[in-house]
Amino acid sequence: MRNNDFQENCRLTLKIITPVNIADNTKLNSKEYLYDAKKGELYFLNQIAWHRFIFTKNLLSDYEKYMTGYDKRSLYEWLQSYGYSIDDIKPAIMAKAAAHVNVMRQTGKKTLNDIITQTKTVSGAAYIPGSSLKGVIRTSILYNLLNKNKSIQGKYWYNVKNDFAAAKAKRFYASKINNIIGRIAAQLETDLLHKLNLHDEKDKPIKSNNAVCSVMRGISISDSEYMTETIPTAILQKVDYSLINGKVKDHPLPIFRECILPSAQFAFQFKLDKTMTREIGINSVDELLKILQDYFDFINSILKEAFGRECSVLFDNITEGNIYLGSNTGFLHKTLVMALAPSRREAVNFVRDILDINFSNERNKHDGRKDTKISPRTLKATRYNGKTMLMGVGRIYKNE
Repeated sequence: MRNNDFQENCRLTLKIITPVNIADNTKLNSKEYLYDAKKGELYFLNQIAWHRFIFTKNLLSDYEKYMTGYDKRSLYEWLQSYGYSIDDIKPAIMAKAAAHVNVMRQTGKKTLNDIITQTKTVSGAAYIPGSSLKGVIRTSILYNLLNKNKSIQGKYWYNVKNDFAAAKAKRFYASKINNIIGRIAAQLETDLLHKLNLHDEKDKPIKSNNAVCSVMRGISISDSEYMTETIPTAILQKVDYSLINGKVKDHPLPIFRECILPSAQFAFQFKLDKTMTREIGINSVDELLKILQDYFDFINSILKEAFGRECSVLFDNITEGNIYLGSNTGFLHKTLVMALAPSRREAVNFVRDILDINFSNERNKHDGRKDTKISPRTLKATRYNGKTMLMGVGRIYKNE
């Protein structure tokens, strides 16, 4: 047999269609970056070089007071008060990003509040972790397998619906209810993906709930390699589009993310071990890409039904895509409730109830209104270069 009967190795390319943020679990507050509100530019600091500058300019005592006190000035305003500018601290500037929001015009403030930063290499270059793409692949495969196995689909919908109802009747806390649903989701993944019959060193069967039995072991993807000459990132503001009484309203929120910008391209080394993935009917990378496209189209069909009439331009701009990736892409993209439920109405009712428990504040409970078309009834978007775009759309394809 030929080697490619067992494995397929290829190079994949990810093209960014709309802004993407892969959060690195870091939030920078307004005293941890420099923001020039007039120019709309933000500067990330090399902390070692920055503190060296503070020390050599005899500003350490004043800086400590500023950092620990209630001074509402931005760090750049504080720096300027001592007569220094960006040019004076160039060795301390690690990276620069444009801020595509006029905060001064919106609020009169000269700061962007907290900023959720993009995952970067040690040298400061934005990249896409392979684990992020593998998570998208995993969800898409689960959707595909649920469509093929209606008996498992029905069984788990019955379990999750009834266990949720029982937990709700007992007035369990949201965290406990979420744990119950999480356990059901983990068992679903075991049933659908843990198809490898393995034995330990004593030749005893390994239980199927062990992660080594998952066919996802047969999918390997590297962290990204950057493919374009520059690394386009910018600070973009979160914009929610809400569906209220059949009308769509936009809500800019004081949440800012550092995003990889449209047209950026990344390369990945990809390996498909067919001896594992054939257990779930996947025998080629082309088949896997088709599964990604199917799940992307499924999510968009749900969103278009609710928002399409008034937000059609947002969907027209993502026809090239086949994945949603990263933060601020929405609840539906990362769950399988819509695929699990036997009807759209039942899924909407279930998601609405889950969200109402997790967000107990009355204001968050949809202002007393019941979702009917979709829940949660928001589109996750941002604004870039004067255009409103959905967040996190990309296209991944195989290099020929």
